[in-house]
Amino acid sequence: MKQWTYTNDIHDYVTIDNDRFRLNTAYDNIFALFKYLEIKPTYDTFFATLIMDKDKPRFNQLTREWDKSEFMDLMNFIMTTFIIDDVPGSKKKVTDIYKDSELIFASFYYDYGISLIEKKGKMTWKEFLILCSNLSEKSPLGKAVALMMTPDKELTADGKEQKRKRNRLIKEGENIDSQLDGLTSFLSKSAKR
Repeated sequence: MKQWTYTNDIHDYVTIDNDRFRLNTAYDNIFALFKYLEIKPTYDTFFATLIMDKDKPRFNQLTREWDKSEFMDLMNFIMTTFIIDDVPGSKKKVTDIYKDSELIFASFYYDYGISLIEKKGKMTWKEFLILCSNLSEKSPLGKAVALMMTPDKELTADGKEQKRKRNRLIKEGENIDSQLDGLTSFLSKSAKR
């Protein structure tokens, strides 16, 4: 079993057998990682996205004889150490990171005066999560979440209509995503023939 550790100073690193590799954990890179994993969920995609370019040759050399389980163990270690932040609370889907990106960007500017466009490649994923989880109820995203969490009986007719529209927006992508998954699977199988 390979040994690795996680170090968080100014940058995020993973150390494998005393060799340190810098990880690109900028919030926008993690968004890209999630998108890539939806399209091609492999450990190759995972490490190609996260390992900084200058460290990739050393990483590839060190891991060239690894089996799949070693890559999966390291991938799970990295994901559970600093990417996945399991927030307790409602499991009802009230937001979508892609469909709500405009609300998220506007909310960061509203609450913190931070332009996420200017922070691309600069703000870490952890910093993004901390700030996002503390957005005020007055922010655009906060208002959308409050609307979705409010029971229908407490909403006005206009509020109920807005909630229905928002539910359709969130669920609409699930149908598109499943259609894309089916198409991707079909194309993959066709290419192998």
